[in-house]
Amino acid sequence: MGTNKDRKPRRRGVRLWVALAAVFALLCAGLVAGRSIADDYETAINVFLDAPTTEHRRGDDDGVDTAYFRSDYETEEELAAASSEVAERLEAEGAVLLFNEGDALPLAVGSNVSLVSHSSVDPVYGGTGSGQIDASTAPTFLSALTDAGLNVNDTLWDYYSSEDVQSSYSRIIPENIIGASSAEPTSAYAANEVPWSEVETAAGNSFASFGDAAIFVLARSGGEGADLPDGTTPTDMAETAAMRAWILSNSPDGDYLALSPEEQENLAGLKALKDAGTISKIIVIINSSNALDCSFLNPEVGGVDYGIDAALWIGDPGQMGLNAVGKILVGAVNPSGSLVDTFVYDNASAPAMVNYYPASWTNAQEAGFGTSNLNYTLYAEGIYVGYRYYETRYEDYVLGIGNAGDYSYTATVAFPFGHSDSYTDFSFSDFTMSDEGDTLTVSVTVTNAGTVAGKKAVQVYGQQPYTDYDREHGVEKSAVQLVGYAKTKLLEPGESQSVTITVDKASLTSYDADGARTYILDAGDYYLTVATGSHEALNNILAAKGHTPESTGGRMDAAGDAALVGSFNNPELDATTYSISATGQKITNVLDGGDPNRADATPGSVTYLSRADWTGTWPERPSWAAPDEVIAALADSAYTEPVTEGTMPTQASGGDLTLAQMIGRDYNDPAWEDLLDQLTFDDMNQLITLGGHTTLGLVSVSKPVTKDENGPQGLTAALFGGVTGMAFTSEDVMAATFNDELIYEVGALIGEDCLHAGYSGLYGPGLNMHRVPYGGRNFEYFSEDPFISGSICAAECRGITSKGVYVYLKHYALNEIETGRNGQSIWLNEQTAREIYLKPFELTVVGNDGEGIGVMNAFVRIGCTWTGASAGMQTTILRDEWGAMGINITDYSGYNSYMDSTDGVLAGTDLWDSTVSMIHTVKLAQFSNDPTIVAAMRRASHRILYTVANSNAMNGWGPNDRLVVITPWWKNALLGINIAFGVLALGSALMAYRAVRRNEPAVPKKPR
Repeated sequence: MGTNKDRKPRRRGVRLWVALAAVFALLCAGLVAGRSIADDYETAINVFLDAPTTEHRRGDDDGVDTAYFRSDYETEEELAAASSEVAERLEAEGAVLLFNEGDALPLAVGSNVSLVSHSSVDPVYGGTGSGQIDASTAPTFLSALTDAGLNVNDTLWDYYSSEDVQSSYSRIIPENIIGASSAEPTSAYAANEVPWSEVETAAGNSFASFGDAAIFVLARSGGEGADLPDGTTPTDMAETAAMRAWILSNSPDGDYLALSPEEQENLAGLKALKDAGTISKIIVIINSSNALDCSFLNPEVGGVDYGIDAALWIGDPGQMGLNAVGKILVGAVNPSGSLVDTFVYDNASAPAMVNYYPASWTNAQEAGFGTSNLNYTLYAEGIYVGYRYYETRYEDYVLGIGNAGDYSYTATVAFPFGHSDSYTDFSFSDFTMSDEGDTLTVSVTVTNAGTVAGKKAVQVYGQQPYTDYDREHGVEKSAVQLVGYAKTKLLEPGESQSVTITVDKASLTSYDADGARTYILDAGDYYLTVATGSHEALNNILAAKGHTPESTGGRMDAAGDAALVGSFNNPELDATTYSISATGQKITNVLDGGDPNRADATPGSVTYLSRADWTGTWPERPSWAAPDEVIAALADSAYTEPVTEGTMPTQASGGDLTLAQMIGRDYNDPAWEDLLDQLTFDDMNQLITLGGHTTLGLVSVSKPVTKDENGPQGLTAALFGGVTGMAFTSEDVMAATFNDELIYEVGALIGEDCLHAGYSGLYGPGLNMHRVPYGGRNFEYFSEDPFISGSICAAECRGITSKGVYVYLKHYALNEIETGRNGQSIWLNEQTAREIYLKPFELTVVGNDGEGIGVMNAFVRIGCTWTGASAGMQTTILRDEWGAMGINITDYSGYNSYMDSTDGVLAGTDLWDSTVSMIHTVKLAQFSNDPTIVAAMRRASHRILYTVANSNAMNGWGPNDRLVVITPWWKNALLGINIAFGVLALGSALMAYRAVRRNEPAVPKKPR
């Protein structure tokens, strides 16, 4: 018999093995549960790990050329070099010289200059969020100016670059900006400039040696999830208590787009140095895609003379744009950009500012609203966005009509839409206009009348008559609107070029939601003119009507040039010609549900701003309690009861067609029906609902997996760590080039980056409007004007799609607001929706014949209906009227139940930007026996498959190649680890059992 001393180690061994068995069993059970959870996130994990789930098996396709889309560049180095050159040229043609007093610019090569402000060492290259870029290899102002031949104040540069300054004074933006619409940001926007007193103390003596010019850089950042503070945020918007507190606190600077006190001190300090003769010139560079309050540039308006000699707007320059800025400063490049936003002295002067920040329903708590139906915004300004307001009110003031009040254009607008300055002078002459039925042709001779070479944007503006019919039916008309443009070649001094521009008369129509309920061409006189900017255009038209500053008692602020104006008369109202789209679809009201004055579920009637009575219809901010019908309409889903009637589409037919066999076939080719018959319900469900940065592979039709990625400035924001490409300028700089040919080059290079990196789809370009300057994502949208936005975007998309990359234009539509965007209700009338906010999408789709053009839906609602569930927007307008052929994807929908998959797929949304199956996949699965839902899923699958079949995703796929399923490596790894833990748990249990057996005392023998 063993002793107690012998048993103690054995007991310890038992306890050890029992503990190990328990630990391994828990790990095994935990891993089983973890694998179950991982299955819900399988798509996200596969994308993140770039883990293949399928395998490409080659068929007997010898001799078939499967390189459907080829690169123009043999190496990555060649592509990078080409992209760098175009990216620099893009900034050179997009940067706008705002003014240049006394020819302060260009600076002589060899000049000694001082870069001032922390932004001079930390510029804004692009925005944040899904459009963020990697600027780690981008040039700095120091390198760009040095390479251009300028000597830069190194003492000042070293001071601003120091860790102490960068940690204490660098620009502040919300750190968790993407989530700012649903959680409290950890900080607010602030310029956070270094006080002048500290600059003087640290580097004041250095200015004397670098005093040829002081270059003061003003930078402002924007980003996804939060709009910029304007200093007057209303108190009736409260997505959460934390969000309300943050919005009300705004930033230390109040109005982020006005100069902070420290920036004012810096400019005053520089002026003092200039007055003392220490520096010769003060140059301001505006590095912002959000239009700054420009009062500091005009002593008569701002009240302070900062002695600024020249100002250059550069937007967000992207990865290579600063090199162009350096060349502009020394005159190696003559800037030729034209403003695509109106720059004013007080941003609050825009009527949209009254209702810019959203409001919350006053009975939100009683109604049980959450973050997805809490807020609303009223677009009470109607069509009067940007220059459409400033110019139209100016004309009515000049003519003494419309109750325009005591309105001063020159005291309101600093630089009009389309404005540009140059190092040379240009003149327009020999203007002609011919009426050719559906189109108008404008010709003009552009002459470089200066002393250096340069390019010029030729802008064509139109004016429609504003009639009694319009006043009766609430049809609003802008005094001028951009309807055409072109960019000259580089003209040498004295050289001329004849420029011809075709204008579609459809650009001069208006949408009449009340009377004809379609597009109309009013009776009356129509005018076209060429000009440098909207204001010059309007003065030209006023001159053609016989008005002068003298005849209007000085209300007209400058004489126009009637020789640059053409006109035609439309004898009677035409409500027929433009009531049918190019696809043959009848155009009529489909968005009444978003107009409080027409919707069935309405919060109340509203008064929209009207030029019939400017003062009497100025917007007001409504304070609405949601009535019962609105509460009901804001519920998550409208489609809940399965429908059993109808014919169920064929599924799982077992056919042997492959997607590669459909390449190049027409969308309506009967063979598509046979291919679609092969899909199973699960095929369609997962394809549609698990579309986060991918479209899934389908074995039944041998469809390969695709990769999609973000990129309003190019392929720049690989969310899951993928390959990125060139970061071009912000979209407003692209638009400011007024150069379709250049933007096509940009698009083609973006397509090349996608082709080289293995991406087939791009989340972009962005096409929402600069409704006000404070939009958080203005950097990834083009302009305040829908025509330049849509036309430039169409050119970019032609380039992108030429490389087999399909696009998702975002965010379709009405996503001008980042604050409280989730499920927010946007209220507006149909004229405003069609002429301003949908028009850029229309021009892009139609400008590409619908091929390869899809959209990313917005988070917001039109009225009470989520945009992705609006059949009027997703099907009637987008597909039936415009002919869009691409994929409609949601914005990120992972846990947003209001972005319902049943309502959405019925309305025409095809793909859910989601990587989890918990909500949308499960929801559709409940309707597997509903022929209505299944038919809608089949249509969505058809569009996804058609788009992919004609993309670069099919490169390398022959007609007889097959797709087979493989288990991703990480699932095998998890299973292996799971088995190992199970074996270890079992082994430990056995060892514990053996130890217990060894620890049992021997059974004594019975005595004989």
